[in-house]
Amino acid sequence: MNDGTASALERAHHAARHGQWHEAFDLFVGADESGLLGVVDLPVFAGVAYGAGHLDVTVETWERAYAELLAGGEKVGAAGAAVRVAMHLLFDTALMAPVRGWLARAEQLLDTQAETVTPAHAWVAVVRTYERMLIGDLESARAWAQRAIEVGSMCDPAAASIGRVAEGRILILDGDITQGLELLDEAGVAATSGNLDPLSTGVVYCELVCALQGLALYDLAEEWTEAMERWSRTNAIGSLHGRCRVHRAEIHRLRGLCNDAEVEALLAVEELRP
Repeated sequence: MNDGTASALERAHHAARHGQWHEAFDLFVGADESGLLGVVDLPVFAGVAYGAGHLDVTVETWERAYAELLAGGEKVGAAGAAVRVAMHLLFDTALMAPVRGWLARAEQLLDTQAETVTPAHAWVAVVRTYERMLIGDLESARAWAQRAIEVGSMCDPAAASIGRVAEGRILILDGDITQGLELLDEAGVAATSGNLDPLSTGVVYCELVCALQGLALYDLAEEWTEAMERWSRTNAIGSLHGRCRVHRAEIHRLRGLCNDAEVEALLAVEELRP
């Protein structure tokens, strides 16, 4: 590796750390084409690709990380990569058959009954929560959400926060609106703290706003939409720009500002098209 190429990879990581997604993506692509990315670089590259709006590259890179980690005998690392594939497919495509397939791969690599806990265990619980919730199995979904909170609180705050959002939504669906809103507030505070990674922050915001709109709490939904928009101007990644616009378009429509709603909706279409 010559010094010029090495510095390019270093610049890619530097840009990633500072949320410069498009610059980082181009640098990582160049480094990858030169055969310079190791397995430790792949999770960063996957996150950068998502930040720059390249979902296909994100999924392909996590699949690649899974294969390389598995070949190296790193079962927990491979499980973590597998569950990331499942998570992106869940939140960005809702194609449940491949979600369940990748989730099963992750679970097969982890001893889910052991006392040892890792971020991979926490994220398996997160994805399983939503998989159960989407088919209407609220009892199992809540148990998985509590598992995500418990494990995530020990090793991955982002997983714990999304677990709280999920449990809040489950409680609301089950009729316990007061307790559900309390959990949503907790997750919202975590999102505004700046302690979560960009993807998890965006998921928390989006889920929170969706839940409030579903309850017709439009004033609160608008407040959180504004918070989400402030964050998105500096940190939003991938499809989250467009999702922010969808929420804003809905709020405008409910306020009777139909022209503004149309503008936001059309911009959202363009941003979400990839």
